[in-house]
Amino acid sequence: MNSLRGRIDDLAAFLHPLDTPLKDVPIHGYRPPGEASWRPRPAAVLIPILACKEPEVLLTVRSRQLPHHAGQVSLPGGGRQEGEPFPVETAVRETVEEVGIGRSLIEPLGLLDRFDTITGYRVAPVVALVHGDPRPEPCPNEVESVFCLPWSQVVHAGTYRRHHCIRDGHSYELYSMSSTPRLVWGATAAILHQLSRL
Repeated sequence: MNSLRGRIDDLAAFLHPLDTPLKDVPIHGYRPPGEASWRPRPAAVLIPILACKEPEVLLTVRSRQLPHHAGQVSLPGGGRQEGEPFPVETAVRETVEEVGIGRSLIEPLGLLDRFDTITGYRVAPVVALVHGDPRPEPCPNEVESVFCLPWSQVVHAGTYRRHHCIRDGHSYELYSMSSTPRLVWGATAAILHQLSRL
């Protein structure tokens, strides 16, 4: 555990501190034509690193009943509630609601750069260590299942594939991950790729 703590502390040193004003956190991701009118909605996700002997990152498979991104792999997260400290509290609350991990087990470490999605969200990723034995209990209305990827796979550069896509005549990059139990692509893969580069 001491070895893990040392690695986590090393990682945290490269993250944006939790109290960094969002205006100072860089933005990557999708850029549409006519960018001046681009007004993505704010959202936050948690990157839950499970503090086991061989660390893992927990991912969710979204319920097939949801109106958007049904059945896709994602990080736990969602939109801000009124008056809620954003993005840390939003990411933690959504993780507790979606995955059933106890709030007391979640130790937020820092922020990654924000990421704009093609579906119109500006996602603020919060990296967190999850202590103890979390025993996920997915909320069936939102999450079909959960699974974990080994930390060694998440941080390995060779895990990621970069694709060039064209939508409405506009070219942009898309990431996917190889050798995973479920297809991991889009914003989730891009966010984890950013983590791997740290």
